Amino acid sequence: MKARTAALVLCATTLVAVPAARAHQQTTSFAEIAYPVDGGDLVWRIRFRVADVVRIAPGGNAAAVIAAGLRVSATRGETALPCPRSGLSLQPDPSAPEPSSVLVARFACGPGARALHLRYDVLFDRDPYHASYARLAVGEAAASDDASTVVFYDRQREVTLDVRQPEPLWRTALVYLRLGAAHILTGADHLAFLAALLLAAAVRGRRPARPASNRQAVAATLGIVSAFTVAHSTTLAAQVLHPGLVPTRWVEPAIAFSVAFVALENLLPRPPRGRWALVFGFGLVHGLGFASALREIGLPRRGLVLSLVAFNLGVELGQLLVVALALPILVAAARRDAERYERWALRALSSGIALVGLVWLVVRIARPH
Repeated sequence: MKARTAALVLCATTLVAVPAARAHQQTTSFAEIAYPVDGGDLVWRIRFRVADVVRIAPGGNAAAVIAAGLRVSATRGETALPCPRSGLSLQPDPSAPEPSSVLVARFACGPGARALHLRYDVLFDRDPYHASYARLAVGEAAASDDASTVVFYDRQREVTLDVRQPEPLWRTALVYLRLGAAHILTGADHLAFLAALLLAAAVRGRRPARPASNRQAVAATLGIVSAFTVAHSTTLAAQVLHPGLVPTRWVEPAIAFSVAFVALENLLPRPPRGRWALVFGFGLVHGLGFASALREIGLPRRGLVLSLVAFNLGVELGQLLVVALALPILVAAARRDAERYERWALRALSSGIALVGLVWLVVRIARPH
């Protein structure tokens, strides 16, 4: 019976881990929206993964289906009038890191627009967590090559842009703050890494484990979280401000390895010493993963450092939210029954996390680049 249960757990874990190997499971698209200062066509260029294109239009004719979810209108005076679509194409993108297609939709908005109203209704019916990250080169910003960024998501499918002036810096910073928090909260690998660390922070010693006091649990968590924060902030800033400083092809497999390694350490008879140093080293790798996500989304030239700081702050806030919710529950469970916590939480859950990390490692190494 135990063998059958273990086999079922193994199969279930594998089924969950393989599709999650890409780390962030909500669908995403990346766009550039350009509208010249003297008016003319608005060009909406959107990159989708090929797998998402198939989800959008399993029967084909994806370009028309996607374009039906894009609407643009322009305000002149007090009246907003629709901009008719003047061109449409969908082509493969050979420069993308994975099989992708680029849709280019043109809208004849003409000159003299005071404001633009953009509506994005793509994929939300299939994925309520879908997000489209769009860089804007609109009006004066287009003339100065000073792009900003907006995000379309289920609760914000429409945005209004002032053609005469770029988006305020504070609004752009809020966008990147939200992106940072969303990245950590939807990143299965980052969350698994943090979960393995928190499982061990709730107890002292191993075999038998003793429940940690609130102060001991907080002190242990503070040490590893601080090490992780300093490390990933360092490589995130370095890689974003100096693109290509470190080759990143190995980063995703290395993140998977960090998940498996930390979880396997939880199974050792004695707690490892100086774990903060190990976490610092792995944090450097996770920071490169954050930088890869930012590179895909893009950073504005105007307010670049502010946007970078906001993204990193969002990552920290998301991380602190996870710790604040999970750590008290784990400490309380360890106090209630330390022996059962050691068996089922520390050993069983850590084994599951380690297995998921190893599956991710194999899938990411085998994935073509």
